[in-house]
Amino acid sequence: MNPEIRNNRKLFRSQYKSASNKSSHRRRVLSSKRYSSSSKGKDVFWPSVKGRDVDGKEEEEEEDDDEDDEDEDEIQNVFDSILKIHCTHSEPDFLIPWQRQHQSTSTSSGFVIDISDEDSDVEERRIMTNAHSVDYGSIIQVQRRGYSEKYQATIEALANECDLAILNVQDEQFWDGLDSLEFGDLPKLQEEVEVLGYPTGGDSLSVTSGVVSRIEIQEYAQASSHLLAMQIDAAINAGNSGGPVVNEDMEIIGVAFEALEGAENIGYVVPVTVVQHFLEDIQRHGNYTGFCSLGITLNLLENTSFRKSLGMTEGQSGIQLKSINPTSPCREVLQKNDVILEVDNIELGNDGKIPFRLGERVSMACYLQTKFQGDCVSMKLLRDKKIIDNVQVPVGILQKKIPAHFQSQPPPYMVVAGLVFTTLSIPYLYASNAWEEYVSESVSYLLTESDKPLERESDQVIVLAQVLAHPKNLGYDKYGNLHLKKFNDQDVRSLQHLQTLLDQCQEEFISFEFAPGGHYVVLERATLQEVTKDVCNEHFISNESVLTNNKSCS
Repeated sequence: MNPEIRNNRKLFRSQYKSASNKSSHRRRVLSSKRYSSSSKGKDVFWPSVKGRDVDGKEEEEEEDDDEDDEDEDEIQNVFDSILKIHCTHSEPDFLIPWQRQHQSTSTSSGFVIDISDEDSDVEERRIMTNAHSVDYGSIIQVQRRGYSEKYQATIEALANECDLAILNVQDEQFWDGLDSLEFGDLPKLQEEVEVLGYPTGGDSLSVTSGVVSRIEIQEYAQASSHLLAMQIDAAINAGNSGGPVVNEDMEIIGVAFEALEGAENIGYVVPVTVVQHFLEDIQRHGNYTGFCSLGITLNLLENTSFRKSLGMTEGQSGIQLKSINPTSPCREVLQKNDVILEVDNIELGNDGKIPFRLGERVSMACYLQTKFQGDCVSMKLLRDKKIIDNVQVPVGILQKKIPAHFQSQPPPYMVVAGLVFTTLSIPYLYASNAWEEYVSESVSYLLTESDKPLERESDQVIVLAQVLAHPKNLGYDKYGNLHLKKFNDQDVRSLQHLQTLLDQCQEEFISFEFAPGGHYVVLERATLQEVTKDVCNEHFISNESVLTNNKSCS
């Protein structure tokens, strides 16, 4: 991943600051309407409630205003369905995995949708927002437009890869008068859109306008995934996260989720196609499963000599298969050095892209991500300079060797005689400042592990995060950020595997081998339990391990 992009992409939930931190933003004074003598008899400084004047008397409405009023009612109904999300986040400390960080609070936006089947007569209203808006949320509250009361909400579905979440509110009173919003079609370039939400700088609903600048594959910062995204030039500020982006018919065409720091008027939107795939995934499987891929690496074939060496003719284009991940569902069908010419009768360019719309091209990955677990795509291949038509290639949801998240669960860990082991993850690398300009050799080594494919479904990269000092582990207490390779000369594949090896060990001494540097740690097996208990008690660690089953230190 490009560290420059990683540092510049910003997820826009709005963080509360203490009351003593006064805003440094300078505000422009906008000219307002001048007072007119025709306003006599009305309080021009306070709006009347719809349908009534300030004295509670019925207002007279002219017949030719009826149509305008109906349009205004529709717009107001849409605005009423835009909600403010209040969340208290209690995120774990990934370097000290038994602890939580200091609580933080944020505000973001959400909106009402209907998740019922098309054939169903019963509406099932839910709230859609961003995953990062409610990630590790201990308390989630939803506030309606124009109301002071907040209602407690729960997470029903969380999709970090596409940064979307579904919330539900049990209190039926909350839903009174709320309409679910309709989805529209994917907008064209230069089509005008509006971003609705509750950004920082005020408490009331905000509407900003812009146009669609481009639609292509982009990085989603929440889970370091790459999906189709829409770039717009409308302002997306802190607090806009999770708010709908609508077209001129007030139909949802996307969900605001991030912006590019240091650049003006560059905001990113989860496009309606990705949103609908997320909802369809839940309908099909009962829960969110993910986005499909082939699990392969590719060579682009933009060089003429390269193409000739593979036996490609003048009119052929495609991409070469460089390697196949061991866990890929297509490993029994595709072969190394295959040239993919077509996918479902769509020609591939030598740059790995396919036609999207008139004048637009996107990565082949965008098309594969429209499929679901168990689906197949039909491919036209060039293998050993011979054409093979209609090859049925399965796609699937692949597990990453280095997870980007733990689905709002605490990270797994294990304490062994003061040695703190945990799973290497993207949040762990973030906490270790792995993308800073200068990092230690051990952190740099761990960063390279994120580019390697997973060999087995249950594999994990186990890291020695730190050593909690004890008289029995002196000499090792400066070790940290090391990759655990072996236990008693056996390869360690996961924390669960390490636990099994420890339970089965009958030798007098145990040894751990680490990389980089080939460091060794040797301890007496007979003292492990006593040392572990002492360390846990000293550091107030209630569980010596958090795996599938917790073990108490007491």
